[in-house]
Amino acid sequence: MPRFFFHVRGHHQELSRDELGLDFPDVETAYCVTFCAAHDIRAAFATHGQHPGDYTIEVTNAAEELVFSLPFSAAFEGWVPQLPGRFCQ
Repeated sequence: MPRFFFHVRGHHQELSRDELGLDFPDVETAYCVTFCAAHDIRAAFATHGQHPGDYTIEVTNAAEELVFSLPFSAAFEGWVPQLPGRFCQ
């Protein structure tokens, strides 16, 4: 099962690296989980006085290649995530 790493990049280009990663069966599953996680951690940004729209989740594979990125703003604007052949609920 592939391992994905979920890094958070801030508006000043700083990067908070995920050193552990998570295993998912495919990119589509990792994408859906990322979209849901963006919603879940919105409150954490507010607690720290930060605007989540200034951040992006960058997902890489074990070879540190960028698989996809998801701006937090996309997750908060009613946007529905979709990848070819798969729909996230």
